[in-house]
This record gives sequence, C-alpha cells and structure tokens, in this order.
Amino acid sequence: MPAGSLLSSLPFGLIMFGGTAFAILRRRWNRKRAAQDFPSLGRELGLEYTAPRYAGAVGTLAGKYSDRVVRIDPDDQRLLKVRFHGTPRVDLRSYEHTAATPFDMITIYSRDRDFDRFFRTRHATEAIAERIAGADRPGRHVEPFQGGRARQIQSVTITSEGVVCRFDHNISTASLRALLPACVALADLIEPSEAASVSEPPSAPPPLSEPPLGESRA
Repeated sequence: MPAGSLLSSLPFGLIMFGGTAFAILRRRWNRKRAAQDFPSLGRELGLEYTAPRYAGAVGTLAGKYSDRVVRIDPDDQRLLKVRFHGTPRVDLRSYEHTAATPFDMITIYSRDRDFDRFFRTRHATEAIAERIAGADRPGRHVEPFQGGRARQIQSVTITSEGVVCRFDHNISTASLRALLPACVALADLIEPSEAASVSEPPSAPPPLSEPPLGESRA
C-alpha cells in the first residue's frame, strides 16, 4: 500500500498524536544539543558562560564584544542585548509604537526604504537622525534580521539603553553568530566609537544549518 494511502487510512487523532510526540522529542533533542553547544559558542565569542538554573535550559552569555557590553539570554528573557556607552536619545522599533514623538526628538527619514520599512517607529535627536540619513545605505544594517532568520526574531528595538533583539521561541547558534555583530553595527551607527570607524554588519547571512537553541520554560 502506498505511504499516502496508509496515512489516509489512519485515524486523524492518531496522526495528530504522532506529530505532537515527534515535535516534543525534537524539541528535547534540540535543547540537549543547544546546552552542549552554548559554552563553546561563548568561548568563540569571548563571552562568559553561566550555566542554566533549571533543567532543559541553555544558560546565558555575557561580557564584552567589540568593546560593547553584551548579554545573550535564550531562556528567560529570550534576548540579545548590546549596551551603549552613553545614553543617546533614540527610539527605533521594528513594530509601530503609538506613543507621541518625544519633545526632543524628530522622526527619522533615512532615505533608505529597507531601513525605514524595517523600523516602523523611528525617533531620535536631530544629530542622530542626520547621522543615519547620511550613512552609506543604512538598510544594510537590518539585512541580518531579515530573510530566513526573521521567523526566529520577535522584535528589534534601539533605545537609550542599547540594541535589543528579542527571540520568538527558538534561536540557533548560527543566527547568534550573525546577530551579535549586526547588533553591534547598529549600536555603532547610533553611537560611533571615537577610537574606530562604524562596525559593518555581516555581509552575508550564514546558512541556518544548526538546530535552534532550546525554548524557555512554560
């Protein structure tokens, strides 16, 4: 009997049960693999690894990367955060924020459709707005957050504290390798380093060949 005919002859409930069981086993395998890979990712990025506080979690990475204080937490907060050195007045969000434009900010028009479409909320001081508009194709800074990787990302925000990329469900170690320098490049676009030129985002996203990091607790 052909496989299609065999599946069609099975009760729908049994097929659903089998699919659910397979998904659970796959998530468990992914969490186990991620817990094994996360410490080595920390060593690769030069970040300190902290073991998870409960079973089934991955842990956190924190420290300095490219002279920026960073933190990666795929378990509880599900975020990658890159801090500014100062407190620049900026509010960029990949979603629409209905609050009024702050009195000391203006709306950013970067002259780059990719950048303006990605950040649906775009407010900053006039100096920062001019810096972004004068940058060479600012839209290249958001490319690492798009494409096949977009389904792993819930939002990207840039406020006075820094750049925050929040994950939706799982995030792969391959994605983290690309998203960390991409977040640093965005931070340098807003707050350029005095000792170096603005960081460049990854030129091409790496393939999403690695399993995603584990989900947080329900």
